[in-house]
Amino acid sequence: MYTQVGHKRMIIYMFLNIVFNLPIDRIFTYTVPDNLRDKVAVGKRVMAPFGRKRHAVGYIVGISKPCPVDYQLKDIIEVIDEQVVISSELMQLTKWIATYYLSSWGQVLAAAVPYNSQLRTKMVKMLRLNLSAETDGVKLSKAQVEIIGLLKSVGDMPLKEVMDRISVSQSPINTLIKHGFLTICYQQEYRCPHKHLSPPCPSPYSSTPHQTMAFQSISANIKAEEFGVFLLHGVTGSGKTEVYLQAIEQVLAIGKTSLVLVPEISLTPQTVERFVSRFGQRVAVLHSGLSDGERYDEWQRVLKEEAEIVIGARSAVFAPLSRLGLIIVDEEHDSSYKQFDPAPRYHARDVAVMRAKYTNATIILGSATPAMESFYNAKTGKYHYLALPVRVDDRPMPMVEIIDMREEKGIFSARLQQAIAQRVKDKQQVMIFLNRRGFAPFIQCRGCGDIMKCPNCEITLTYHLTDKKLKCHYCDYSQPAPQSCPKCHGEDIRYSGIGTQKVVEELHRLFPKAEIARMDVDTTSTKGSYEYILNNFRTGKLDILVGTQMIAKGHDFPLVTLVGVVSSDVGLNIPDFRSCEKTFSLLTQVAGRAGRGQIPGEVIIQTYSPQHYSIHAAEKHDYQGFYNQEIEFRQQLRYPPFTRLMNILIRGKNQDQSCQISMMVAGQLKMNNPDNDILILGPAPCSLSKIQGYYRYHILLKSSKIQQMRQLALKSIQELSLPNGVDVVLDMDPGDML
Repeated sequence: MYTQVGHKRMIIYMFLNIVFNLPIDRIFTYTVPDNLRDKVAVGKRVMAPFGRKRHAVGYIVGISKPCPVDYQLKDIIEVIDEQVVISSELMQLTKWIATYYLSSWGQVLAAAVPYNSQLRTKMVKMLRLNLSAETDGVKLSKAQVEIIGLLKSVGDMPLKEVMDRISVSQSPINTLIKHGFLTICYQQEYRCPHKHLSPPCPSPYSSTPHQTMAFQSISANIKAEEFGVFLLHGVTGSGKTEVYLQAIEQVLAIGKTSLVLVPEISLTPQTVERFVSRFGQRVAVLHSGLSDGERYDEWQRVLKEEAEIVIGARSAVFAPLSRLGLIIVDEEHDSSYKQFDPAPRYHARDVAVMRAKYTNATIILGSATPAMESFYNAKTGKYHYLALPVRVDDRPMPMVEIIDMREEKGIFSARLQQAIAQRVKDKQQVMIFLNRRGFAPFIQCRGCGDIMKCPNCEITLTYHLTDKKLKCHYCDYSQPAPQSCPKCHGEDIRYSGIGTQKVVEELHRLFPKAEIARMDVDTTSTKGSYEYILNNFRTGKLDILVGTQMIAKGHDFPLVTLVGVVSSDVGLNIPDFRSCEKTFSLLTQVAGRAGRGQIPGEVIIQTYSPQHYSIHAAEKHDYQGFYNQEIEFRQQLRYPPFTRLMNILIRGKNQDQSCQISMMVAGQLKMNNPDNDILILGPAPCSLSKIQGYYRYHILLKSSKIQQMRQLALKSIQELSLPNGVDVVLDMDPGDML
């Protein structure tokens, strides 16, 4: 479109504001060719030229009114989406995430639309019977008669299914098509991840008094359609999920939608089945275990308002639900809600709270061991506190016994061996927990003392018995287990420590007639393996299930009457201020798997630190006691919830350069912080000082002045001229300090 201004011919352009999935905090301006003007809208993706020779997917975040300009901009190439994929509400939310978590808006929007722009709906070739075609006088084969009869009785059918059902090739079908008896049509095939589950079957449920009180409080807030945060603190087996389901039913009744977030590790088929059995096809599932096609189809169902409930892991917080009335964050304390690499480094629980605020929705944070920050917010009145202090049907909490392993020998104490033997004899089930996979965490030469480490990471290699390899659990490096020491060539090699594989081997030796399975990353890497192991355990085909934290949460097995913790010290001495909280939570959660049926449960925790307060509190199921001691430590050392943290990570392939840059960054931070409003600690080598070939240093910022801390970090980094090959990562509210 053109206009004349004096002697100058001006072009009237429509301008698009576009951001890209790049670590660049900038909005780019493009123009729209005439043939695409009717297709563009805020919240759609486009293909646009970027740089000299490349095209990139961009996200439209604004459209300017047509106006004349006398300079040339680049046109977009294509509008990818037919409909808006990012609503105005999600635009607002993603902008907040970009600001708070120090990421680019484009990176956040890319996380919010998790499927590849090339994915499309799957269409299936169908056969349709032409009812007006006359078969009288036409000679048909037996197979052709069967095909026509089948389509008459069931209607349109996929071509492949017809061929399988009748056991014919495509030749007789092609003949029927040629003579006009059949036509080919196409129909969308919905790639449903939960099509094997039972249809909805509401079961009568009698709420406990505590469940009723909790639901009434939540119900009042839902009816008022106001923003409100409820911390649902319920012991394991207290029926938190039933409160969630009743709240969802109420939200659906008023025409609104619900979002349920579950840690990836707890997103078991059993969890999904419970929601699908209550609400059927109104449920969509979003998590990393789905194929690309399944994830795309589920996302499209939500976008087209064909699903009103989304259950999913961390990234499901961006699900394109409209009319959002309720958000549930189950196991809200779980560290897997915090994203680290790649950016954006957001915490899904905190993002969910902000999303509820933007949509005036109710949000429930549920846990048997609430995060320290969440419980503090409830204590100070920021959140509403709801308690479920007893198990359903007045079932007792499991008895917990602490075994001091300083007085024992071997993997299993005499007491734990005796308890396992009794359960196997009584046809009851046992869960054995150890949060370390592999056979031996490290191997050492007894001759020269050399410990074999990963060449890419400052980490010992773990021996895996099944394929006789040494593996790094951080970069996936592997090598055959050596017959002799690579350094001194001595043959006296010691395999030290305990992993899940060694635990299983020892159990087979002690209980040769027991059916035993192992559940960790190594045994659940293929699709369906997770469900296969759990189903075998649920149906009683297994006596003992050994696993890492995969078995600690989200499971309800009535026949499990014993839980054994092989070593509760694995995470206790990690140099991270949350290590005690994580240990207490994990022990409490895994203990909660015992005694969920009619038979009371027992938990045996083996430890070399029997006097530690986190283990004492887990023994007594005493969250309040643990909180009281931990919160005092946090306050003294100025850790959350009394302050906010930012971890600045400097990493590079060259150790000296990475160290120098970390000192430069620290110096610039201190120069821009003359009044010491922000506490600056470091630089120092990270506890994991080398990962995937990168040497790592970090600087920790502490302050209750969040905006000032973010501005200090951004200003200091922007003022430095950093060389290529060194990354500086700003991690707000870090999940760990490793």
